[in-house]
Amino acid sequence: MESIVKVDHVTKKLNHLVALDDVSFEITEPGVYGFVGPNGSGKSLIFKTVLGFLKPDSGQVLVFGRQLRKDTLFAEDTGFSMVEYAALADKTGRQNLELMDMLASESHDLDKLLRYVGLDPKNSRRYGEYSLGMKQRLLLAMAMLSDPRLLVLDEPTNALDEDGQEFLKKLVLEQKALGKTLLISSHDKTFIEDVADGIYYVSEGRIRKNEKIAE
Repeated sequence: MESIVKVDHVTKKLNHLVALDDVSFEITEPGVYGFVGPNGSGKSLIFKTVLGFLKPDSGQVLVFGRQLRKDTLFAEDTGFSMVEYAALADKTGRQNLELMDMLASESHDLDKLLRYVGLDPKNSRRYGEYSLGMKQRLLLAMAMLSDPRLLVLDEPTNALDEDGQEFLKKLVLEQKALGKTLLISSHDKTFIEDVADGIYYVSEGRIRKNEKIAE
């Protein structure tokens, strides 16, 4: 069976310090996979490596069987939500999606997508004026724009209230039911346990253990 994501003995130094230390894991079945660990543990760096934003010093990364930096520069058929790569502050949510849609191979129903994540397509507020929770919702919409098979969501529970977390849980499980694969990092272990099929525990740039969640 072809891997969806395969990270093979990846090491990365940043500022002469080992940020990722011989990280290896392989995902072969669609589902939800959680990455849990404290701030600075390496979760976001692992995700950036999977996406192709960070080049390993050693080791290799394959997404859908294609090796990053060799067969393709960035992960293909993949959407991501990372606050670090945010939307344009002076554009509305819909305008941000319109700009992305211009680069897509086909046009999409942007109003439907915004409503799906709980945002009003007619809202004239700019992204820079959004609450943190609204920003998270727009980043999710941007991640799902082209209906990718793989979603990489970095700390999507941040700034979400209880209703927001319930919305996110529903969205994640709906995407899983569609046959998608989701990699999700979060400080909220309870949320991850509620949605994940497997959990990777990350600390000091290493995956210390992983476990499969019982049905």
